[in-house]
Amino acid sequence: MSNIFMVGVDDSKINRLIYEEAAKLVSAECLLAEDGQDALNKINEVVKAGRMPTIIFTDIHMPNMNGIELIEKLKANPKTKFIPIIVLTTERDYEIKIQGKNFGAAGWITKPLSPDEIAGVMKKFLKV
Repeated sequence: MSNIFMVGVDDSKINRLIYEEAAKLVSAECLLAEDGQDALNKINEVVKAGRMPTIIFTDIHMPNMNGIELIEKLKANPKTKFIPIIVLTTERDYEIKIQGKNFGAAGWITKPLSPDEIAGVMKKFLKV
């Protein structure tokens, strides 16, 4: 399970700490970002350096760039379009969920979340 490189994107510091704890549970490397723009910049940097995230977890409602916009940009890039993106949100609006799926979200988890739940999703999606 040591080859997992996850990205956790959330404007909540508490949720970023939860992502970090989840990564430890599966011995994953973890890159954290505060919003979609921060994530896009960091992901582009690591990809340019020859590294590829294994899975991305993102919130929807964030400043600067929301999760839907982040998904759209990552899926439009040939280098990052195959990375599974899991949306974590308090959003219950069906239309927003459909929009996320249409842009390429691989899954949807409703907050509040726990490190164990996120680790379980990583194991399921990455078959580890």
